[in-house]
Amino acid sequence: MTGFLFEGVRFFESTNLPEKSFATNIADASGAGTYTAAPLLFFGPQAVGVGIGGNNAQILLNNNDDFSRFIIMIWSLFAGFEVLNKDFISVGYSFVY
Repeated sequence: MTGFLFEGVRFFESTNLPEKSFATNIADASGAGTYTAAPLLFFGPQAVGVGIGGNNAQILLNNNDDFSRFIIMIWSLFAGFEVLNKDFISVGYSFVY
C-alpha cells in the first residue's frame, strides 16, 4: 500500500482530481469572488470494494523502447471498484486564494 501514514490516517496525493470553482466570500481575502477548490476525499473502513480479475497487478515491459535505449515499464491491473457504504465517504474542499 502506498501513501504516507500520519496520526493513524493514510494520505494519498493525486493530480488527477478535477478542481471545482465556487462563488463565495472569504473574510481575509479580497472579498466575494469565484475561488478554485481542490477536492479532499475521505474514505472510512469498508467504504469501497475492489474486484480483481485476471493475474492481479502486474508490471510489464514495453517493447517499444527505441532500440533498447530505455526501459519502459507498464503497470497493469484489471479491477472494478464499487462504493459499498457511501456513509463512510466524505468530501471536502480546500480553497486556494
